[in-house]
Amino acid sequence: MSDDLKKILGALAPYLPDIVIIGGWVPQLYRLYGGVPWRTVTSRTTELDVLVEPKLDPAGRPKIRDLLEAIRVRPARREAFPADWVSEESEATVVEFIMENPGPAMTKSPQLVELQSPLGAIVLNDVAMLRTFSGILTVRIDDESWELRVPTLGAWAVGKALSFGARRGNAVSRSGADKRAKDLVYLRDVLYAGPEVLAQVTNDLKAVAASRAGQLAMKRAIGHLKTEHEDTLVGAMLQLSTRDNAPAATARAEIAGAEQFFLELLSEHISA
Repeated sequence: MSDDLKKILGALAPYLPDIVIIGGWVPQLYRLYGGVPWRTVTSRTTELDVLVEPKLDPAGRPKIRDLLEAIRVRPARREAFPADWVSEESEATVVEFIMENPGPAMTKSPQLVELQSPLGAIVLNDVAMLRTFSGILTVRIDDESWELRVPTLGAWAVGKALSFGARRGNAVSRSGADKRAKDLVYLRDVLYAGPEVLAQVTNDLKAVAASRAGQLAMKRAIGHLKTEHEDTLVGAMLQLSTRDNAPAATARAEIAGAEQFFLELLSEHISA
């Protein structure tokens, strides 16, 4: 477990009841603390993606910026409302703040988190569902423990399919293409994790599909996954093959199989 993760959770502890941990750490946290066996490893990530509300009252607590600076974590770049924060020791991004787009039109990003000035958050669509369909995981690292709010695995998987589509505009860049490929690897890791994990994902999707907003999100996810993306599939194959030292053909088959299976799973719950 990353030392940076321990430091960040310790710093954010006063705000953990108000935030949701999303992004690439979610499968790893479920694998370690979710209480069901996993048959796959998960891709590692150095940064913690934190979903915040557009307004976050300190209510007697130090501001988040002060808590981060106290552990030598600073804004990645000079901007009015910094959303990406890096370790002064490693220069690696260790935490990124995200908020739901507050309006129907695309809002300039990052935006100020009200009452936390000058903290900012990257504005994204379709992330509110990750708060709606969430639960608590107790995370223990060394002699410390925290209760983290995280999306259910099923909601997280839908969110990954949505972020996969949202990154399409950046696919021409190396970073955008790599992140799209990693989204597919993340989905493969969850869907190949074993029957217990798959049963959990299936139950989670039932809960998501029971709401109108969840149904709409699942339909958009299906549309994103159905788009042609041969280059992304190849990129995901290379990432998985390199990480697990697996034959390229096996990695490709698993990525494509997981994507197709998830499409069928989503479609089944949409029509149920």
